[in-house]
Amino acid sequence: MNHQPNRTLAQLLAIRMSLVAVGVSFALMALTTLYYTLDTPQLRRLTLELQVHHIIDAIRRGDDPATWTLYKTYPGSYGFRVFDHRRASERKLITEANAGLLTSLGTDSGSSGNSAGKDLVSGLSSVTSGDINGDGEPDNIWLLTSRGEIGDQFYWVQVAMVDDPAWQWKAVLGTELFNHVVVPILFIVPALMLAVYLATRRALKPLSRIARQADELSGAVASGRPFALLSGGGLPLEFDGVVTGINAMIGKLDRSLSLQKEFTSDVAHQLRTPLAVLLLEVSALPPGDALNHVKRELGDLADLVNQLLRFAQAEDAMVHQRHAVDIAETARKVCEDLAGAAFGAGKQIEFDAPDEGVFVSGQPALIDTAIRNIVDNAIKLSPRRSTIFVRVDAERNIIVEDCGPGVPDAQKELIFKRFWRADGRRVSGSGIGLTLVRRIAFLHGGDVRVEDRPGGGARFVVTLGPTAAN
Repeated sequence: MNHQPNRTLAQLLAIRMSLVAVGVSFALMALTTLYYTLDTPQLRRLTLELQVHHIIDAIRRGDDPATWTLYKTYPGSYGFRVFDHRRASERKLITEANAGLLTSLGTDSGSSGNSAGKDLVSGLSSVTSGDINGDGEPDNIWLLTSRGEIGDQFYWVQVAMVDDPAWQWKAVLGTELFNHVVVPILFIVPALMLAVYLATRRALKPLSRIARQADELSGAVASGRPFALLSGGGLPLEFDGVVTGINAMIGKLDRSLSLQKEFTSDVAHQLRTPLAVLLLEVSALPPGDALNHVKRELGDLADLVNQLLRFAQAEDAMVHQRHAVDIAETARKVCEDLAGAAFGAGKQIEFDAPDEGVFVSGQPALIDTAIRNIVDNAIKLSPRRSTIFVRVDAERNIIVEDCGPGVPDAQKELIFKRFWRADGRRVSGSGIGLTLVRRIAFLHGGDVRVEDRPGGGARFVVTLGPTAAN
């Protein structure tokens, strides 16, 4: 299952602001559309002004607007006429279309050459007239008189409209939306979003600092370093209590872990001497199966005590005794130390590593313990006359393969739990060896896993990081 990568709080706020900006933009468009739709006089005035503008442009180009499809298709709904000169005594008709609409309004057409018609006044007017467009009902006629200039020549343009069946208002509405909504949004909203984003990002800096500190705390838990309290300076009031609570938990956890390590270490130390004495006294008993069984049990108990002691001291060792460790040389030494035990059990160890050293930063004794535990397990579980293969590669992987029974898939994670045993069977060992191996790998920035070995058996792979966290 694929998981989307987590986003920062600043990114989430930017996304939310973008969505809000888009929503507000659509809302403004809807409100603007509603405003012009409900304000009929304003919409009619803007529509007629747009027609005047188109007519003046046509005359400037030398075209005759009277030939336009609009006036031929809707003769009872759209009309216009154009005069030159400003004074009525000098007015001449330049062009017109469907002038009957304007005549029905009682306006002077001025079509008789130098007719002394009334002076024209710019403005919008509306009257209810008879059935002009033939729909059987009285019509509301809108008339706009406006003046235009082409060079040094003045022109008067009168345009009339009934009901706007060609939906000329859509072009007006589109222009108004573009000029009064889209253009401001394109300039104002991005600038406002950028300002809000920068301000929000600045305000979130204390939270980013807390996030980094929490990440460092996670690394400290994995690497065994001392815990550092979170810094609450400059935080919003809502988060101040959260940091205080987290710091209280960190302090309590640190104290609990310290007490746990001290207790385990003290118990292990206290048990080592009685066990050594007990083993010495048992050795004086008459030989036999019972004695061998007791010795074996005492040996396992002594091994458990030693493992518990190492487990308790692992974190402290990482904090105070970190060095550059050649894991290839460490693994080689482990194989040499255990070669005698393997030979005595009718088995052998083969070792392979790069000629150059493979270094990590960590604790040499802990790495030795991790490798030793896995190789020792392989010796115990492999059949006689088999070979245990130990290999170190340049990627800081330590691979140990055996020809034993292997590990079922359902148990590949369970074997790393403390004191876990398959089906509750009692076998030799302390029960925390692999748990200690995983903890040591974690402390060195890595992990351990078990796989099936081709041909049968198990393959343990211990991966260590290049350096432990400082």
